[in-house]
Amino acid sequence: MAVAGATGYIGMQCAALVQRHPHARLVRVMGRSHAGERHCDAVPGSDVELRIEGSLEADSADVIVAALPHTVAAQHAGAWLSAGAVVIDLSADFRLRDAAAYERWYGVSHPAAELCGEAVYGLPELERDTIRGADLIAVPGCYPTAALLATMPALRAQLVEPVIVVDAKSGVSGAGRSPQLGTSFGEVNESVHAYGVSGHRHKPEMLEQMERAAGGSVRLTFVPHLVPMTRGILATAYMQPRAGVTEADLASAYESFAAANEFVRITAAPPATKLVTGTNTAAVHVGWQDGTAVVMAAIDNLVKGAAGQAVQDLNVRFGFAETAGLESRALWP
Repeated sequence: MAVAGATGYIGMQCAALVQRHPHARLVRVMGRSHAGERHCDAVPGSDVELRIEGSLEADSADVIVAALPHTVAAQHAGAWLSAGAVVIDLSADFRLRDAAAYERWYGVSHPAAELCGEAVYGLPELERDTIRGADLIAVPGCYPTAALLATMPALRAQLVEPVIVVDAKSGVSGAGRSPQLGTSFGEVNESVHAYGVSGHRHKPEMLEQMERAAGGSVRLTFVPHLVPMTRGILATAYMQPRAGVTEADLASAYESFAAANEFVRITAAPPATKLVTGTNTAAVHVGWQDGTAVVMAAIDNLVKGAAGQAVQDLNVRFGFAETAGLESRALWP
């Protein structure tokens, strides 16, 4: 296996998980900014002694996990696939089936629009059967992972009206490892703020999946917030139950969903993000307030929201136990 973009927060997490995977062998780590250095010298806490390659060629890797900026993976995906590699992409390049929607939200033409229809959305709890035969897997964004796990059981069972509000809060590691003013300590410490209120890039991804589940149009209001913690996402979804739907009906749907998905855990109380830090688990609480369903999902944005989900996709694709390589906690940063 190869990890491209192996020195960013997500890429370094991918390398750490693959390094410890019982059925996979990490043979290459790629990244231009630290090319030539050993991975363990460039990344704190790494025990990967491979030297980082500046090239993004497929070479001998059977699987390429791409933790690269938007458009970069798309520029190389065709060549990787032609070389016989399975591509697991952690950018937004293949999450949307509509290349025109990608251009609207990301402001650039899609570099490989012809591949958008081939990609499989890599949320195993929704697409497990399709992932098994996929060669191009698009790992969901961290916010969509939490939001979809909070809403999908209700939408699929037609228990709620297709009008949803999702309030989500994320730690600063979601912005990546590169230094930037907006995520520096002095800017975020002791402060919480909303952003993307007029429209966040993850919203069309959520909508596409919600509408597939609902079998029709969905009206979604999504507001993300940045909170002063390193890891974690807490998404709270507010949904209006259809006539006759009870709290027990809702709880039953989520319990069945969790029973079928070992990385989904129903909690008796609203979950704190620390409950899932470093794990691939999504902690979900089903609440009810004055006739409104209030469902919370807590995940680690770098594990279940990114690298861990990529490994979970790897396991599903190759028929390994879904928990393989995901039993231990990963805690850097």
